Amino acid sequence: MLQQHPTTSPARSHTSVVGRRLRATLTAVAAGSALVTLAACSAPGSGSGSSADATPTAVNTAVGDTPATLTLFSAAGLQTYEQGLADAFHAKYPKIKVNLRVEADNNYNTVLPRLLASDSTPDIVQPYDLLGGVKDGLLTNLDAYDKAYGWSDKVPASALAPGRVSMRTTGAGSLYQAGGSAGPLVGVFYNKELASKVGMKSVPATVADLEAMMAKAKKQGITPIVASNQDGLIGHLYNLLLGDYMGAQKLSDIVYHQPGATLDTPAAVKATETLQKWIKAGYFASDVNAINQEASYGQFTGGKGLFFFQGSWITQTLDENFKGKYGVFPMPPATEGGSYAGMTSNTLAFSIAARSKHKDTAALFLNFLTTPEAAKVAVKNGYAALTDDAKSAAKPSLSGSLTDQIQAGYAAIAADNGFDSWLQNSAPAVGTKLTQQLQLLVSGKVEPAAMVKTLQSTYADALKSS
Repeated sequence: MLQQHPTTSPARSHTSVVGRRLRATLTAVAAGSALVTLAACSAPGSGSGSSADATPTAVNTAVGDTPATLTLFSAAGLQTYEQGLADAFHAKYPKIKVNLRVEADNNYNTVLPRLLASDSTPDIVQPYDLLGGVKDGLLTNLDAYDKAYGWSDKVPASALAPGRVSMRTTGAGSLYQAGGSAGPLVGVFYNKELASKVGMKSVPATVADLEAMMAKAKKQGITPIVASNQDGLIGHLYNLLLGDYMGAQKLSDIVYHQPGATLDTPAAVKATETLQKWIKAGYFASDVNAINQEASYGQFTGGKGLFFFQGSWITQTLDENFKGKYGVFPMPPATEGGSYAGMTSNTLAFSIAARSKHKDTAALFLNFLTTPEAAKVAVKNGYAALTDDAKSAAKPSLSGSLTDQIQAGYAAIAADNGFDSWLQNSAPAVGTKLTQQLQLLVSGKVEPAAMVKTLQSTYADALKSS
């Protein structure tokens, strides 16, 4: 399944669990080195409590040799990937089986709440409506397991944040969804031949350095940026700029509806001004508002532009004849030495049903998702996976294979705890308004400050209506 629109790429706006988690198959990335394997440890107590206990406090991590059978509720589009996880887990813990209960992609979100409330609930799920599941007492509070296994110390906080719930918001509070860290890289794809022509010998260290490459390209008659804005996909670049100037946490706070979060800030205006500057400089094709995503793919593979701001899901979509002719690096920070930031989705995050009769064993499975074996499964299925040397991984480079570059970019963002989400994930109305405003920005009919105020107003109205 391929990502077709920014409002279908981020987790919150998906109507399909496959669209929410799969993001399309990426080019496989080399595992490189392994995730840290968490040593088994025991928290006070010997069991997970009854199946009705949604907030266990006494948990047992020494269950690897206890026979059990877990059920993982899977969407059909993820069956191969999740079966791979189940098989790898069973290989590590032969006395525990993980059976998949597979549902059609378009039925998953409808069927799941009923299953979670039934006596035949699966043990492991990934709910689309995390807030609703927590509110209805259908999901297990994982704080005790987090403490016992040390997940918060092993996984970037920005990767765990979408699984935290506090009051009526996500992004902070108790943990209800956990696991490892794997997902797509949204960054800067580049045409190798054109990069050589403009003298780009290393990954730009700042937004200003990236802009300098664009200026050189423009001077040589090369279109600096390939994009489609008929469907608002300049939004990928805009979100990357927002993450750079606002910081990943402040952007995520908006998406997670954190109290006091606002887009109407000087940093957001600066990001918008940067995009406007590139528009006015002619760094996009003059007809970018009339170009759709499919056409933009053809332009990039046809050598019509230097840079393409997209997600690594596109690697299976680009022309086969273009393989080896392009690379990718993460969006450079706004300032030298600044933090990397970028949108992603954690494909190794799962929840445990409140009615599960095997909570401790299910938590062992979640812990397994932080191990080298799980990372290899993620890589085999096309995701970049967080490795144990993420903080000391090789810096993003123009050398190495495409898969190496994807992995390095993902690791760089992880090391800076810079995972964030798409602004349009904050509310459907924001997604619609963002596409409109981006088109107006391109056509010169809105100024950056006014655009930011409009988006903030749309966001505030959406919060009130919800």
